[in-house]
Amino acid sequence: MPDLTAPVNDADLDTPSTDVPPPPTDADPSQTTDDATPEKRVPVTEAIRYRKRAQSAEQQLGELHDRFGQLQRQLDESRQTIVALERRQKIDALLTDSDAIDLEAARLLTEVSVSQMDEPDVDAAVSELRRQKPYLFRRRSPRSGSAMAPRVETPAEEELAAERAAASGDRRDLLDYLRLRRR
Repeated sequence: MPDLTAPVNDADLDTPSTDVPPPPTDADPSQTTDDATPEKRVPVTEAIRYRKRAQSAEQQLGELHDRFGQLQRQLDESRQTIVALERRQKIDALLTDSDAIDLEAARLLTEVSVSQMDEPDVDAAVSELRRQKPYLFRRRSPRSGSAMAPRVETPAEEELAAERAAASGDRRDLLDYLRLRRR
């Protein structure tokens, strides 16, 4: 049976093989150089197994590279979502502080103006929206008090409302009594 572990050279295919040992060298065998190192022989079955393992490792590397790309895209999307949610929260807080009547419409208009800015500035966008569309916001009066004086009830009115609620059992009378009592 032929030796399957021996390396095959093109010169060996043309000439018949003879079992002649290589010529002796004058160099000391303990001091080998890279040029004089003997070839390492690997059995063919082991070489096939190594090749299959290398191909499997390359395939796994490709799959891991694809998976890494997917995870990187998901991470970027998550970061964009977080930034958008934080911006929306800030817009909602500023619009609430500005007494927006229609919060949803004001938020959408603010988001559009922020997205068109070179450097997004939510404060400036809300103040600009308040200036351009004042009907989206409640008017702030210069005085803190209201124009009408509060209605003052007397204790007799409260007692009268209590008696009326107890006698009739009507919900409206009960609510009137509770409203008077709360004041």
